[in-house]
Amino acid sequence: MTVEELKNSPKEAVMDFIRQRLSFDTGVLSSIRGLEYEQSKKEHKRFEMSGYESKTGQCTLWNMSVLNEFADLGIYDYTSYLFLDFYKGTPTLYMKYFNENENLEFDELSGYGTTELIYKIFELTIFSDKGKRRRI
Repeated sequence: MTVEELKNSPKEAVMDFIRQRLSFDTGVLSSIRGLEYEQSKKEHKRFEMSGYESKTGQCTLWNMSVLNEFADLGIYDYTSYLFLDFYKGTPTLYMKYFNENENLEFDELSGYGTTELIYKIFELTIFSDKGKRRRI
């Protein structure tokens, strides 16, 4: 889907798009043990929300890779920085809009799952009326 199609879609359709974008490929699905194949098709990549890691940077790298699944939609074109951090399961979104001076911190996201967090990022970026940088 294009950004325009996403903007004009109901929230549940956008949430389904997010889940589909994060879904595992068939090779990964076929190797998941302990789940029926039909049930495993509902699984997808999720943010590591614990904030705990056995190797420094592990959570950050994984969570950025999940968020980067949507970079092609232009989510980073609206911001000077966009960073999602987790502490004991509680997410905080840090961002600064491109060409604005205010550093923003969204910490009212407790209870949000991966798809809800990404939808919120869509609302703040590609669904917003904020200015964006030219990439071409």
